Amino acid sequence: MRVHLSRIIAINWYGYRDFIDVSGLTLITGANGSGKSALLDLLQFVMLGESLSRFNKAAAGAGSGRTLRGYCLCDTNTVGKDGQERYLRPSGVTVAALEFVWPAASDGAEPRRETWGARIEYEGPSAKPRTLWFCVPGRLQQDDFLSAQPLANALGFLAEDEFRVHVRRDLDGEVWDRQATYLDEMGSRSHLGFDRIQMNKTLPNSMAFQPVESFEKFIREYLLEPGLPDVKAVRASVDAHRRAKARLDSMHDQHQRLVRICEHHTTYLAARLEAVLFEHLRDALTHEEKREELEARRAKLERLHQQKATDRAAYEEAVAERNERERELNDVRLIAGGDSQIAELAKSRARRDEVGRELDALKEAAKTAQQFLYDRSHNWKKWLRQAGDLGLKAPEQAFEWLEQMQDVEEAPALDAASRMAQIHQLLKTQGNDQLRPIEEKIGDLKAKELRLQRDLDELVRKGSILASPLLDALHSHEQKAVALGRVIEVRPEAESWWPLLETLLGPNRQAVLAEDFAAAWEQAQRLGHIDERLVNPGELIATKKACDNSIAELFEASLSTATAYLRHLYGNMIAVENASQLDEYPCALSKDGWLKDPPHRLHLTPSKEFTIGEKGRRRLQGLREAELETVRKELAQLKQPRSIWKQWILNGELWYLNQPDPPFDTFRLRNLPHLTKEARDLDKTISLLATPEREATVAKLQILEKTFQGVIERIGGLVGAISKFDQQQRELLEGIESAAKNEQASLRERQGSREQVRNIREAEIEEKIESARQQFPKWSQRVEAATAAAYARRHDSEKAFDRRNTERAALTETHRETAEFFDSADDENTRYETRCRSLEEHELERYRIEAEDAQRQWEDRLQHQVLDVLKDKLDEAERTKKELNRAMDHEIGGIRYQLSMRADRTHSAIWTLVDKGLNPAMELFAAGGKDDIERAKQALMVAIENTEDPRYQKALDYRYYHHWDIRATPIGRGEGSSISLNKSAKKQSGGENQAPFFVAMLAAFQRVYNLGKKDQRQNLGLVIMDEAFSKLSGDRIDACLALARNFGLQLVMAFPEDRLPTMIHYAETVVQAKVDRIYDDQNGNVTGIRNWCTKIDRIQLIEALS
Repeated sequence: MRVHLSRIIAINWYGYRDFIDVSGLTLITGANGSGKSALLDLLQFVMLGESLSRFNKAAAGAGSGRTLRGYCLCDTNTVGKDGQERYLRPSGVTVAALEFVWPAASDGAEPRRETWGARIEYEGPSAKPRTLWFCVPGRLQQDDFLSAQPLANALGFLAEDEFRVHVRRDLDGEVWDRQATYLDEMGSRSHLGFDRIQMNKTLPNSMAFQPVESFEKFIREYLLEPGLPDVKAVRASVDAHRRAKARLDSMHDQHQRLVRICEHHTTYLAARLEAVLFEHLRDALTHEEKREELEARRAKLERLHQQKATDRAAYEEAVAERNERERELNDVRLIAGGDSQIAELAKSRARRDEVGRELDALKEAAKTAQQFLYDRSHNWKKWLRQAGDLGLKAPEQAFEWLEQMQDVEEAPALDAASRMAQIHQLLKTQGNDQLRPIEEKIGDLKAKELRLQRDLDELVRKGSILASPLLDALHSHEQKAVALGRVIEVRPEAESWWPLLETLLGPNRQAVLAEDFAAAWEQAQRLGHIDERLVNPGELIATKKACDNSIAELFEASLSTATAYLRHLYGNMIAVENASQLDEYPCALSKDGWLKDPPHRLHLTPSKEFTIGEKGRRRLQGLREAELETVRKELAQLKQPRSIWKQWILNGELWYLNQPDPPFDTFRLRNLPHLTKEARDLDKTISLLATPEREATVAKLQILEKTFQGVIERIGGLVGAISKFDQQQRELLEGIESAAKNEQASLRERQGSREQVRNIREAEIEEKIESARQQFPKWSQRVEAATAAAYARRHDSEKAFDRRNTERAALTETHRETAEFFDSADDENTRYETRCRSLEEHELERYRIEAEDAQRQWEDRLQHQVLDVLKDKLDEAERTKKELNRAMDHEIGGIRYQLSMRADRTHSAIWTLVDKGLNPAMELFAAGGKDDIERAKQALMVAIENTEDPRYQKALDYRYYHHWDIRATPIGRGEGSSISLNKSAKKQSGGENQAPFFVAMLAAFQRVYNLGKKDQRQNLGLVIMDEAFSKLSGDRIDACLALARNFGLQLVMAFPEDRLPTMIHYAETVVQAKVDRIYDDQNGNVTGIRNWCTKIDRIQLIEALS
């Protein structure tokens, strides 16, 4: 047996002045108001103290208003004329105590007893009580606290000091002024032996005897031992590990930056060397070009001298030939001069040849004119027809001139074609007038299209269409910052407020929330004038709470800074339905748009565009995409008529309808009739004068004249060439002199640039020159190629130089401790290379070893101080489940109740880590499991660093690694038919809920009293319940009480008298509470209350009931 309650001492406890002996399962019954709950509250007070007791919980649900003062001074639950509560005892002493007895010893000795309780003294209804807690190692009698001389109509108590001395000296007991010390001593193993913390939680709930809403929560809080591991040392090792890893990461980062600096410096030197080489190659090619030019001029002068000698000899030969041909010509002319008809024939023949040539040319011109007129008239017809299709009307004169263009005679037709250019200009002007509004509309739509596309690009890039120079600058410097509008959302229930909230936020949507305010503030000052608002988190009141129904509560934010900023802006602005409610609050916004911001009243126009949060961004993006699609459709519709108009105008120009001039030489067609008549006349004259002799003479004369004329022309050419020699020679000599100077200048530049090229042999340079000769045909191309290559290499050099200096500045900025060692302006890179080698060869390895040692230390502590503890707790939870299930393995109303546990997948990685440990040799650390283990370790590290945060405590609380439940399984059926009480508790009737609650409470008290000792039955096993089994049938009550016997617990239960026939069969002690009240005959006030208990003979009662 366990230690059990044997006596209740209630002296001046409400109306009680009794010693009540009890044993085993005790039933306290009585009528309503007879004082049953008062006795249970006394038990609760002695076991828990005043601060943790919840008096009369079952009788009045949330509490009936009973207090310790009311029990001690006998509260009448009425008020006097002065409005104060009426007590029957204006002052007095109360003794409330419980006696516990241990199981009888095997040798028959008197069993051990202990009496625990309190002496409470009130000097007045409004005074504070003086409570003396005590423990007596035996039975407490009246003489131990009452004086030998009783007072009239009242009990006489020993003074507090006398009682204190008496307990300690005469009763060998102990007294305490502090309630906490008393309670701790009571629960210690040397006394009643129970878990004080669990008792403080469990007993008030059993007193209430109310259904459990969540069995999972109940199991975690009442059945499983709280077991958060002590992580102080682990946290210290985590901090040390993080510091070591941070140092290693810092050194790695420094090394990587140094490597990049060295690489950029090497690239800079190589590109600079190549730039110098190609600059020299440019100078060398320029010199080669100048030298080749000089040699070419000299060769040209030599050829000029040779040509002069050849021309002189040819001139003398031509003069001799001229004299010979002149003599022959004169002889023929002498013969022809004697016959005038021969001279006339020669003249007519020469003129006829000239006219024939002109006629041939005019015939060709006529063909050209005919083709021109055909094409032009055909194009004019098409162009005018297209104009008509476009709604333009050509003047009647256009058709008259078009008809003239088709005349047989070319000259008037060409005149008409020239005049048609006026028609073209007229119609083109009308066409441009029609095209202009279309072009303007298309221009507007294109501008709108560009704006919409830019808005969409900005929405994708940064989530906003507004300019954000500060935010863009922070992002370009890789600083974490975000606009307010991107981290807040309008709550779904506040959807109808959204348009007004957009207007209210206004520019605050672009307010910048930066992770590093100091750096962002510095950047903002560098930018100068900006429209964005930069939020300083340090100036926000973190603890400021938003008022109920405030505008701030219409938002939800993903950043705490955003939440604080919204509370700062709108935490005191109340959201009301209409303007009539504005005056009820200091600052408010109505749903119809009226803003009260003292001293102003302002009407806000709801925004038509939504931009707040991700939902707003998607809505705005959808709106812009729809607008863009509409604009593109309008553009497509307008582009077709524009294309038709432009093609029509272009056709007029492509067909040259705007040009009035006819084809070349066609203007001479007017002379065609005259020349034709002249040719006929010359033919008649030649036929009249021509004889064979005259024809021969004329032919010979023509040949001689042509030959003589040819010699004359040849002499003229030779004379001209000879006369130009001096000028050409002078120009060549001047050119040679200038080329020689240029060649010398380029040679000096070549030699100067050659000095800058080191470690390059001359043969290599010659190879590059020859390669340029082969690759490019012209010197200009060769020089341009070398110049371009030099510029590119110089650009690469400057780029590498800038990158090197940027990396140097970044190194100094990131690792400020290096600022004194390095000079970022130093053109040499020796110090950076030395530091890089030092890190590679020595320091990185040392820091890596330190980081690994720190990691091993924290993992070792994690294993032994966290994982092993959690493993023990999980094993203990498994044992607790099995032990409780064995004790609960009992049928109640055809149902067997058993605890169940199911692994929570949320903590599966942590559970695996706890189960397997940190042994790297296990298969757990295969590629598939490493990621899960690392996530588990990270989750544990975060939890260890945030043990005060409830969100992270679950990662360290083994009770949350499983889902817990109580399964109700019908007898004779398998586990598949079991019902989860977590899911069905609220759906069941009162009786169906009471049985599971009773089972759960028995298990909870088993947790209270099971301290893990072998002699665990030698401690307390008291369970107190009020209004128990009020809705259970007899068979279920029988099963419940049998289950209590399985647990070895002593039940003390209060219930109404109408349930006594059902309960009497199971009780060992039945106590009936009674009460007498005395009333004033004049005013009806209660003037006396006397509670007492009588023991009922259960055997006689059972016989009477049967």
